Amino acid sequence: MNILYIVGEFPKLSQTFILNQITGLIDAGHHVTVLAKKSESNHKIHEDVSKYHLLDHVIYYDENGRDSKFFKGLTFIKSIFSFGYSQLLHKNHPIHLSWKVLLSSPNLILLYNRLKKEPLLDIDVVHAHFGPNGLLAHRLIQMGLIRGQLFTTFHGYDMLRFIKQKGDDVYTDLFQSKTVLLPISNFWKRKLEGMGANPARTIVHHMGIDVDKFEYHPIKMSQDIKIMSIARFVEKKGLIYGIQAVSKLIKKGYNITYSMIGGGPLEKEFRSMISNEGLEDHIRLLGWKTQEQVIEIMKESHVVLLPSVTSHDGDMEGIPVILMEAMAMGKIVVSTYHSGIPELIEHGVNGFLVEERNVDELVHTLADIFSLEDSISISKQARETVLNQYNIDKLNRRLIDTFERKTH
Repeated sequence: MNILYIVGEFPKLSQTFILNQITGLIDAGHHVTVLAKKSESNHKIHEDVSKYHLLDHVIYYDENGRDSKFFKGLTFIKSIFSFGYSQLLHKNHPIHLSWKVLLSSPNLILLYNRLKKEPLLDIDVVHAHFGPNGLLAHRLIQMGLIRGQLFTTFHGYDMLRFIKQKGDDVYTDLFQSKTVLLPISNFWKRKLEGMGANPARTIVHHMGIDVDKFEYHPIKMSQDIKIMSIARFVEKKGLIYGIQAVSKLIKKGYNITYSMIGGGPLEKEFRSMISNEGLEDHIRLLGWKTQEQVIEIMKESHVVLLPSVTSHDGDMEGIPVILMEAMAMGKIVVSTYHSGIPELIEHGVNGFLVEERNVDELVHTLADIFSLEDSISISKQARETVLNQYNIDKLNRRLIDTFERKTH
């Protein structure tokens, strides 16, 4: 099959779940093209991007990142003449779109300008990641600029913040089309169906990991405890509660090294908290790392912590891939009763869960983990869960089967 992926940034270090799908499809003999707005500003890239020569198969539609209002305005005016006045106003024309849609979607204008001379018509499957990209793909199909059966994977923010910004009916056209919706958890499946999605075209498809890349490496608890987190430094990741919990534990006498991998808008606040508590020797902000570097740090860690929360603007997680990676390595994972995370972690069986924003519960749970005499059974259950349910090889075979069933 010829498969077109539509994403925002590519390649993107924090989106290995998309990369794993693409490389799996290529390994299965399918041809993949990626349509992306731009590349990530971070210069570090996953080794598979080079190994599979993926940049040779990417079409960027905003290579210069020129997203100022002035540039968008000029592009819009140019596109009006490019579309042709009569085409825009004639409702029966195949590329008719309302003024409202065009004005609210500068990305659609950029895509039109990029694809009008070379439309992507030799495509069997169009796979958009995140709802807004699904909308773009749907409109490109309506305009005759791409062709193929559309599948849209929903992750989380696309059913929360995006709807808050654009309105409850933003996905109505997508729901009424033949698009197959692929929420990444049962939690988000219920959300989509509550918004009006057709249950017959809504299929849960988990994100997964390449288990072979994550060697089973449990380590026994010791007096020198190593905790790690990896995430964007944003509210929904709940890392502020991780810092607070670790601070309390250190004051209780525990010798902890807490490695925080990532970056983002809250970095300055985190550094200030760490400095004010005098914890620079215990809590380290390491910046972004490649997957290979993350694995090396994780090997020596006892606990992987991600205390996710619903942010004040309503944003939520999907099922964080880092938890799957840690579980595959036999690490003790600690997270929260949040979004689809309880579909991955069963408290006390293959990991531990606490209530959102409950620092005291987090402190008590971590203290209990530090005193575990036998954590091997939990480590083994953690890896088994990922092997059986979140193994990218199995999931990619299921995805290909879904593509084939829905395109015939």
